[in-house]
Amino acid sequence: MGIFINILIIKKTFLLILFLSVTVLCNGPVTDFRLKLSEMSKLSAEIGLQNKELEFYRFINDLGHRESGNNWLCINTIGCFGEWQFAESTLRYLGFRKITLKKFRTDPSIFPRELQIGALKALIRVNLIYLKDYEHYIGRSIKGITVTKSGMIAASHLGGAGSLMQFLDSNGRINSKDLFGTSVSDYLKNFSSYDLD
Repeated sequence: MGIFINILIIKKTFLLILFLSVTVLCNGPVTDFRLKLSEMSKLSAEIGLQNKELEFYRFINDLGHRESGNNWLCINTIGCFGEWQFAESTLRYLGFRKITLKKFRTDPSIFPRELQIGALKALIRVNLIYLKDYEHYIGRSIKGITVTKSGMIAASHLGGAGSLMQFLDSNGRINSKDLFGTSVSDYLKNFSSYDLD
């Protein structure tokens, strides 16, 4: 909840800066118009980038909450661990070969939250590469669920990119579930509203 409040404060601050910049632009002399317009364009681009970063962190925070209650020390009953519940095989595939469940149980500091965020970002990049040929599904409705980029990222996190591809290719008929009963469509729907474009 604290992160969400901080995000709202930051967004309001950006909007205030934007408003003040527009006011200065409109009240300045005509000769400085092009310079101020250029400055305004740069400021707008910077605010856009910061908003995208905030939205990404809101997304991963909510995904972490769903996966582990945002507990970076969490180990579930099937041996996935960390805030985003990584399987040891996934970490090995991503190049984190020295981080194993056994070592994590003994010393969780080998995989601190900051490193877990790095692993999550790497996993998202890999999944997006696998899903490159599936971007045309974005905006479509399958089984009443509008497919979005954020939903695809989350669904791939749950069951792997392959499970999401099967869901999309089968028009929702193949809807894999994890061992706890959560389906690809659950994540596709529940994480559909983040602006990650």
